[in-house]
Amino acid sequence: FPAMLSVLVASCPCALSLALPVVHAAASRRLLDEGVLLTRGESVQELNLIDTAVFDKTGTLTRGIPEIVDIQINPERPQLTVDEILGIACALESRSAHPIAHAFQAANAEKGIPEAQDVNVVPARGLEGRVDGRTWRIGTPEFTRRDGAPEDNASIWLADEAGWAARFTLRDSLREGALETIGALQAQGIETAILSGDGEEPVAEVAGRLGIGNWASRHSPEMKLERLQKLRKEGHKVLMVGDGVNDAPVLAAADVSMTVKGGAELANSTADMILTAESLSLLVRARSIAGRTRQLIRQNLTWAILYNTSVMPLAVSGMLKPWMAALGMSLSSLLVVANAARLVREKNTG
Repeated sequence: FPAMLSVLVASCPCALSLALPVVHAAASRRLLDEGVLLTRGESVQELNLIDTAVFDKTGTLTRGIPEIVDIQINPERPQLTVDEILGIACALESRSAHPIAHAFQAANAEKGIPEAQDVNVVPARGLEGRVDGRTWRIGTPEFTRRDGAPEDNASIWLADEAGWAARFTLRDSLREGALETIGALQAQGIETAILSGDGEEPVAEVAGRLGIGNWASRHSPEMKLERLQKLRKEGHKVLMVGDGVNDAPVLAAADVSMTVKGGAELANSTADMILTAESLSLLVRARSIAGRTRQLIRQNLTWAILYNTSVMPLAVSGMLKPWMAALGMSLSSLLVVANAARLVREKNTG
């Protein structure tokens, strides 16, 4: 009877059954402390296996907030100054809720803004209004009627009755940590790509700034999904990072998916991980934690298997007393839990 009882106690796979769940629980807590909300536990291990990372552009790699990087005044109108031009543009744009308007307000934040009257907002084209008694238009080339101006359909133009006055070159500012994250992924041998619904020029510009050679523009949600499924059929393990409603199908189809802070609710509901801070560098932190999680799981499984296989002969032979088996089982389970807890304790030094 003592031998039989020892066998029953020793054969209880407590440590083996705890090996994975406790590490997953510790990884979830550690990720949350770092700013990553885990919605699917298995994705931590799968994050180690990815060889391709696909990103949406606007709102993911970029902040979705444009900034003015260059102002060109018409050389035939040298009497105009940059401050005057910015003031007129801000006066018009102050009546708009478009993100481009915020770029003008930010560029002229410390200067006075003249008052604009009779401002008319033309959706997808621009604004027209009177500033200091003169009628001005700001917006697309066609809307401002910029006769004689150089060819450039990507800029914002300001014009009055006398012709074009200035050209504003804008670009979307990169999300915090985007450049470092792409560099870290590429250093780890992971292929990076951009799938965006935006036009060719802005996508190419962001890809160039980040050093991403594989990019595609003007992609609908269906086209993104088709591209991702093709990658998976070729044997790639794909991480998809997005933020918008149109990213939800491709997020759901990826091996591992992430959304950034500010993502749409539908996108968040389909993602495996949600970044709760602005910086994209949390992706690299998540991969680091995933690697440590895999290491601890292997340690726990190795210990649990070695323990159970080593004590069984002792229990069958009667050399292992029931109380010894009970003590060993408890200690092995505690060891597995304590080993998993290291993942949380390593936060301050990791």
